[in-house]
Amino acid sequence: MEWSNDEVIEFLQLYEGYPQIWNPRHPGHKNRNIVHDAWKEIENKLSVKTDITEIKKKKDSLMATYRKLLNKVKASKGTGSGTKDVIQPDWFAYNAMSFLHGIYVAKKTISTEAAVASSINRFM
Repeated sequence: MEWSNDEVIEFLQLYEGYPQIWNPRHPGHKNRNIVHDAWKEIENKLSVKTDITEIKKKKDSLMATYRKLLNKVKASKGTGSGTKDVIQPDWFAYNAMSFLHGIYVAKKTISTEAAVASSINRFM
C-alpha cells in the first residue's frame, strides 16, 4: 500500500500519543494486551483503511530511515564541528519523529575492567 506524506504524518501524530508502544520506560510497554489495544486504536483512528500488520510495516520502514538519519546527525556532531557542520535532515518525517530522540540514546556502559576492579575492592 502506498502512503502519502500527509497520511504518514497523521500516523506519526497518532503513534506519538501511544507511548506504551514506543517508550520502553512506559509501565504498559511490556504488557502485550495494552500494546495491542493501542495499535488497534491507531488503526481505528487512522484515515487510511488498513490493518495493524500494514501499519507496523510502515512503522518499521519509517524507523529504519529515522535511525539512519539520526546516526548521521550524531556523527556530524563530532568534536570540533560547528553548528553549520551538523547535518539537518530534510526528510519530511524526521521532525515529526522528534519525540523519539530521547529514546534512542545509548545507556552509559560500564567498563569490564572497572567492574572487576570494583568487585575485587569490595572483598578486600
